[in-house]
Formats: sequence, C-alpha cells, structure tokens
Amino acid sequence: DMLVGSTDVPAGAPPESIGWKALTASMSDLAAKGARPILAHVEMGLPPEMEFEELKAIWRGIEMARDRYSVLVVGGDTNASRELVLGVFAVGEAERPVPRGGSRPGDLIGVTGAFGRAAAGLHSILTGDTDPKWEPLRKSFLWPEARIEAGQVASRYATGMIDSSDGLARSLYDMCRLSGLGYVIERLPIDEEVERYAASHGLDPERIVLGGGEEYELIITFDPKDERALKEELQSVGCGLRVIGRVIERRGVWRLRDGELTEVPELGWVHFAT
Repeated sequence: DMLVGSTDVPAGAPPESIGWKALTASMSDLAAKGARPILAHVEMGLPPEMEFEELKAIWRGIEMARDRYSVLVVGGDTNASRELVLGVFAVGEAERPVPRGGSRPGDLIGVTGAFGRAAAGLHSILTGDTDPKWEPLRKSFLWPEARIEAGQVASRYATGMIDSSDGLARSLYDMCRLSGLGYVIERLPIDEEVERYAASHGLDPERIVLGGGEEYELIITFDPKDERALKEELQSVGCGLRVIGRVIERRGVWRLRDGELTEVPELGWVHFAT
C-alpha cells in the first residue's frame, strides 16, 4: 500500500501518525486475508526541504506500528521526491487465506465494528473544528488499527473477507464483482457518536457510513450456522461482530427498507477520480 502526502495527509497531522498509518494500511490488507504479519519493506520518497526531525518522527510512527503488529521491518529504499510518499510492501502467512469473492447465497454479512468515525474525524480536521468532544473521532482517523487478530479468527469461518479502507459501499461492490452475487445491508453499522456529529454539522450520516472509508474494519461473509462461534471467538480477541445483512443471488449492493430493496450508490475512495 502507498501513502501520498497530498492525498492522504491532512494539514497538521502529527508526523508519527503518518508513519503509523502507512504501515497499518498494509497490515489491514494482511488482516483481510487472515494472515499473520511477518515482514515489511518501507520505500520512502522524501521532499528535500523536509526537516530531519520530521523524518525521525515519521519513523517513530512506523516503529510504533511495527511493535503493535509484531512485524519485522527488514529494509526498503529512500529517494528524493516532490512530495512525501511512503510505500509499504508487507508479507504475511495464512493457514487459510480468505478470498474477497468467496461468498455464497444465504451467507450473513458481518463487520468488526461501527462505521463513520474516521470520516467524521477527517471532516473535523479539514473544517478546523477543534471541539474537544470530537477528539476521539479525529483520533480514529489519525490512528486507525488493523484487525490482525480478528482476521486470523475470522479466517476459520469466513467465505469472503475484505477490509473497509475504501468505504463500506465500495468494499461490498468489490466483493460483488468477484463473487457475482448481491449484498443486502439490512442494518447500517453507524457509530452513535458519528450520528451526533452528523446532526451537529448538517451531514448525511448514511453517506458518511457508506462512503467514508479509512475504517480498517473487516467485512466478513459466513454461514449463518457459524454466527455464534464466530462472535465468541472474536470476543476472545477483543473484537465484536455486527451482522448487517445477507448475501443474495441478485447482483449488486442493496439497502433493505420497509421490505423494499434499493440499490446503494458506489460511494467511497476511487484513485484518479475527479
């Protein structure tokens, strides 16, 4: 995964969080396969005007993430660049790698946490809202955490799995394209604090949840008979499970309201989009 200063780093972000997020993004990709991290290479494009103290702070963030995920940083490369670029190549090991497109009709759709916190936190940062009560939301954006342990547990039950870094809707569409099936959202996994933030800032909470991204939660499809066991094992590693819907044969991503299916727009992060 790659972090680019102009598109991924808001003004004023602590440099330690930049390094943390760069490594965490690749760890989340491993988590979505049910993998245990082994090693990582870090490629660094650095603007010539960057102060050495800032570089050291960014590297401290990488070391913090390295220690959190028990991954060995074994090398990389450093070069001059017009803007900050951090590219992380990570290797992991999985006993049962989970595909994105392995869902089956009748599977349940579960997520490992509530959605919208990172998007609300980013909105707070970009709009200069420094209200202390929204600091936990800002922290969710600046210091996300990959669900490494949860991914390894879920891999024993999951038919399909993906992380939600590009947004809930887009991630489900990615699964849809690979499986050829449909994904119905019956219960929106919105965070209560996000609902309060959206109400106080005139934002659409549903849009924040469906298209916000930067969540790093896992989206898991699994057989309904495994729900109890999966939930209990996730709890054993400090993670919850929210069942938000089910897999159907009608291709697409849908919202169920009052017994009617409506198609969900493909919200979320798109590289090179205008």
